[in-house]
Amino acid sequence: MKQKLKTPEYRKKTIIIEKPFTKHWFKNISLVILGSILVAFGFVFFIVPFKLVPGGIYGLSIILNSVFGLPIGASSLALNIPLLFLGYRMLGTSFSLKTIISMITASFSIDYLLYLFDGKPLSDDILVSSIFGGVFIGLGIASIFRGEATSGGTDLIARMVSKFTKTPIGQMLIIVDGIIIISGILAFRSIDMVPYAIITIFTLSKTVDTVLTGLDNRKAVFIISDHHEKVRDIILNKLDRGGTYLLGRGLYFHEEDRKIIFTALTRREMVNLQTYIKEVDKEAFITVVDTNEIIGSGFKPLT
Repeated sequence: MKQKLKTPEYRKKTIIIEKPFTKHWFKNISLVILGSILVAFGFVFFIVPFKLVPGGIYGLSIILNSVFGLPIGASSLALNIPLLFLGYRMLGTSFSLKTIISMITASFSIDYLLYLFDGKPLSDDILVSSIFGGVFIGLGIASIFRGEATSGGTDLIARMVSKFTKTPIGQMLIIVDGIIIISGILAFRSIDMVPYAIITIFTLSKTVDTVLTGLDNRKAVFIISDHHEKVRDIILNKLDRGGTYLLGRGLYFHEEDRKIIFTALTRREMVNLQTYIKEVDKEAFITVVDTNEIIGSGFKPLT
């Protein structure tokens, strides 16, 4: 008799239920609701009036609204909720109830704002609208992410299709959103809106990245020097930073251990470090790596 294998913990389907009415819970719920309203604001006042289709479920809902007259918010919710539960069943993905709150809030806000303001844009300039639409939607999505939720959408479709086709998720996401954008071209019989939709997508993604990781990318630095003690003193005393010694071996002189210094610096400190090292070891080997985020003492606190 074959023994039934136990399902690993990471493959089990779970719904994350956060302990309610705590300070952390209120903070996250506030971020999710605020972010959902910002997403709705960006779509209603900048994207929908010009019938831009920047991919995603909301882009598909704009097409359905134009072709069949369906409410944008209600149709996006009708598409999102089944996708969420289908993804849960097929992928075993953990999800938060805050994600459902995000979907409902954004969908209701879109339809309510469209009802109040009759879909009038804040700017008659389509370029300005495509940029500001991306900014507001990006701010909203970043806020939702900060609240430990998601806004749903085509990423679930991409993940489900990727599971069966073995296509990388990133490529699948481009394909799915590309199909929606092409559908918009066919529905509105115009290709003129595509560049503005691309501008919205680019602005949106950059806004999300900026809010989540900050503008000032820090540097991770690896230094190999025969005068590593002097370099260590520069980092500790002149830059007032810390660091770590790593042991390594060269490919040529592989019998000899070398001390490699690893440290993290701001852009300005990196310029100063190069000047200081030049004075003590012109033969030093320095590798500088851009980072999205550095968390810890002297940088961003772990919250």
